[in-house]
Amino acid sequence: MLLSYYFAGLNERIGKIKERMAVAQEEEKTKLYHTVLQLRQISDKVVEEWLNFEEQLVEVQRMFESMGGEPFDALELQSVDEETEDVQEIYLPYPLAAQFRRGQGYFMLSMYREAVESFNQVIEEAPDVAVARLYLAFGFLMSGRLDMAYRQFRLLTETCEHAFIRAASYNALGCISALENNAEQGLLWFEHALAVFPDLTDATYNQALTLYQLRRYKEAAEACASLLEKEKDDVEALLLASASHAKSKHTEEACGLLGRAEAIARQAKHRKRIACAYEQLGRFMDAARCYRELLPDYRNDASVWHGLGWSLWQNGQADKALSCLKCALTLAPEQPDYACSYAWVLLCEGECGRAGRIFERIARKYNQPLAWAGMVEALLKQQRISEAQALIDGLLAAEVSHVRTLGHYLQGRILLLQGKREEALPHFSASHAAGGIRESGLYAGLLHYTDGAYEEAYERWKEWMPAP
Repeated sequence: MLLSYYFAGLNERIGKIKERMAVAQEEEKTKLYHTVLQLRQISDKVVEEWLNFEEQLVEVQRMFESMGGEPFDALELQSVDEETEDVQEIYLPYPLAAQFRRGQGYFMLSMYREAVESFNQVIEEAPDVAVARLYLAFGFLMSGRLDMAYRQFRLLTETCEHAFIRAASYNALGCISALENNAEQGLLWFEHALAVFPDLTDATYNQALTLYQLRRYKEAAEACASLLEKEKDDVEALLLASASHAKSKHTEEACGLLGRAEAIARQAKHRKRIACAYEQLGRFMDAARCYRELLPDYRNDASVWHGLGWSLWQNGQADKALSCLKCALTLAPEQPDYACSYAWVLLCEGECGRAGRIFERIARKYNQPLAWAGMVEALLKQQRISEAQALIDGLLAAEVSHVRTLGHYLQGRILLLQGKREEALPHFSASHAAGGIRESGLYAGLLHYTDGAYEEAYERWKEWMPAP
């Protein structure tokens, strides 16, 4: 339907506004707000026109009713009986059918509370119309009333004979469980959905996503593979499959799936995720190419300029990287991560004093751990050991655990530079055990290895090793 494309365009505009709000300055926020007001006017106009149409439609239906008898309207529901492929038709009196159509209209316009009211009235008079109860349940779900949604979906799984509706209800119960942080129960519901209706791709995707969130990456990849056998051009499934393989250290498989997604991705939001995924995989040339291709749609998006700059730097193009990072900082001057990236490039290019001043400003203003680490690195490069040690002492005394973890890593570094290997190892080990700084394991493994403790070294290094 044309309406679907129309609303897809409006939703994409809203999505871009959301992304810009995080980094926009006051002047741009004012412009964005004016755009939101314009979209509100469009929304109000659409609702007004639709309600006017609905009133006219009801009036005409009542004209038929006044002619005598009780006219009925038919609602078609496609059967999932693979042998007969029947089409079920549900006949409702015109007033009730009109209420059903009204509820559908509200649902399409994302007016879920109004949709719930309409379908409630249908269910009160025709409690056996499963498709109306399904709409009602989804209306509750989309309006955040999870307890009411759960009851309706549960009732459908127990009373409805229509396989697709039962499967959709099981799938929705799985989503509710996931939203309530009960992922294991969610997996059970998704399994029920697929047992009833194996071709319900939404359930397969949700199953894979839940497995990924539970860090069961191999199973998540297998679920994605099953889905891609049926929907080979599903970009979301390709991205999830790639992420699952990446977490399992199957880098080549992850990159291959990203390449497939890139070949068919048309939406800018998908292309942006592909660029970020290449960056995380260390494929910085591919990441830089994808970020460049995003610029026509995301020229005012600081995160794209930052991603491009960081990827160019990792690819050995420092001058171009600094220019891109400057663009990111121009668009988002109060984003400390971008300032830290700019300073890290300067530091690696030998501008220790300038980088140190940027790190210090960010650290003092935002108490940013990455900036404190940058200050220590800058001081170490300038052989200002005592000043670096004073900063590290402050990090080790911090109340926040991840800041202390950083302190242990940096303390290990400084002790290693001083040749105090035995004293450095406990700090690297403490940092590695706390997680968050992978390099700690690399250093701890190196110290174990040089001491001849090869098994301990392997334990520290195995996270860096590619999967067999």
